[in-house]
Amino acid sequence: MWFCFLKSGFIIIKQILSTPFFSYKYNIKILINFKLISNIIEHKMLEYANKITLKGDNIMKFAVITDIHGNFDALQTVLDDIDSRDDIEKIYNLGDNIGIGHETNKVLDTIFDRDDMEMIAGNHDEAIMSLVNGTPYPEDLKGKFYEHHQWIEGHLDESYYDEINQLPRYIEMTIKGKKILFIHYEIENDKMSAPIDEQPFAPITKDDEQAISELFKDKEADLILFGHNHRLHMFDDKSTVYFNPGSVGLNNGSNTVYGIITVNEKGISVERVKLAYNNEEFLAGFEEKQVPAREFIFKNFI
Repeated sequence: MWFCFLKSGFIIIKQILSTPFFSYKYNIKILINFKLISNIIEHKMLEYANKITLKGDNIMKFAVITDIHGNFDALQTVLDDIDSRDDIEKIYNLGDNIGIGHETNKVLDTIFDRDDMEMIAGNHDEAIMSLVNGTPYPEDLKGKFYEHHQWIEGHLDESYYDEINQLPRYIEMTIKGKKILFIHYEIENDKMSAPIDEQPFAPITKDDEQAISELFKDKEADLILFGHNHRLHMFDDKSTVYFNPGSVGLNNGSNTVYGIITVNEKGISVERVKLAYNNEEFLAGFEEKQVPAREFIFKNFI
């Protein structure tokens, strides 16, 4: 009920603020106060929308992270929060651990050192490893990331080569009778084994339920967990729950995110957790290390 009230209030305030009469007739102090109330209401609406709750016994709870993109401080903030909870049994990492960010080895050392984390590969992971392995590099990334990925490859510790190469593209499992698919983004079934230069990952689609349902139409699962697009996706089309918590490392500003999944025989619950962290060292590192494509990265990802 309170959510309906907040939603109505938010719409009314937005309408008031958009009128020239209000803006000119009333003083700026009142205007600022209304904007503050509007922002609070909008925050509460988002907080409410970011939860689909599930209660009951015989529950399994796990965390999902994705798109770390070489941001160690964001990753550590997320892991500290996960470790502070005593009910999360496992962490599933949906790929793009490296690339775009510059803290490559610190990130890899952290994730490969954990016994409670399972992970898959993302397109940036695979593109960088194509340079390591001497295999063709994907054409769709050449104009944007080729020089940058060369720089990442040049700083990548050789001890991680085998571990990254062995990452699967997806994980399928059944938990409490629910079929769950972990995948970086849609890959058509007949392209699952295609090399990265053949661009097996589907183009990013719209952020709405119909588009996401259509995107994954060849997949059968009760829950599909994915990343790649750094924005939040949380949809339920009655046959499948789709959840992308958003990027750990590239989440616009000094915030990071991850997801908590709760499963029992009755259903599936997803929750997005948003955390503040200090990103100053991460941002400063681009200039200090002269990271290639940093202007493009700041314009499009940070």
